[in-house]
Amino acid sequence: MPELPEAEYMVRRLAECAPTTKIQSLTILRPSLVAPQSPDELTATVAGRKVLGYARRAKNVLLHLDHGWSLRVQLGMTGHFFWIPDSRQLPRFTRLWFALPHHAAFVFEDSRTFGNLHLHRTEDLPTVFASYGPEPLDPAFTWQHLQASAARAHGPVKPFLLDQSKLVGLGNIWAAESLFAARLAPHRPLPSLTAPEWKALHKAIRQTLSAAIANTFRVTASAEEFPEADLLACRVYGRVGQPCRRCRQPIARFVQAGRSTFHCPNCQL
Repeated sequence: MPELPEAEYMVRRLAECAPTTKIQSLTILRPSLVAPQSPDELTATVAGRKVLGYARRAKNVLLHLDHGWSLRVQLGMTGHFFWIPDSRQLPRFTRLWFALPHHAAFVFEDSRTFGNLHLHRTEDLPTVFASYGPEPLDPAFTWQHLQASAARAHGPVKPFLLDQSKLVGLGNIWAAESLFAARLAPHRPLPSLTAPEWKALHKAIRQTLSAAIANTFRVTASAEEFPEADLLACRVYGRVGQPCRRCRQPIARFVQAGRSTFHCPNCQL
């Protein structure tokens, strides 16, 4: 499932491949991905519009258009939004695509079709994202903000990190990796964390995500490739039974809030 590093990768690749471009037309091959919007109205609204820039909010990819509207691509479990040089060779799981000058295209590929695309007034985006927590890589996001967001919570720390209303962008993989970097057990109750541990977790989240973004570019050769997080040299995720890269004890797995959780029982306390 795409998390913050993959979404950030897609946004930066779009800006690199098509820094300025014009949407000539939109072809929707799976209308359910734009519901409840009218495919015809959506197509008519974006045709002929210039793309002013790209952005990311949480795990959403945003395209800002020149008439006060923005396209929001929610990636879902397997969504991938990217630029290709030749629209006459569309990928297998293309669900919709934007025709661009010189046969180029923006493609939304989604094998399991859990993603979606919506058009919003750009000025309405703060309302669209009103329930979202802060961005973990925002310079204004401090460890005090992280601690305060958990002030009235009593559950374990890992499910807290997955709550997008508290902090956006972390999914199962990078929550586990951040906790490993901070030496915190994923089942630790939130009230048990001390101020130094909140500082360590805040630092670990930012460093882990920054490294994951850099590694995504390292392992992904072209914009058309889907950046798979499990290829990014994870230290605990998916490594059950393998030696911890810090203490050499076996990595363990247990189910937490319906999700697989990987950790080192020896050095995550």
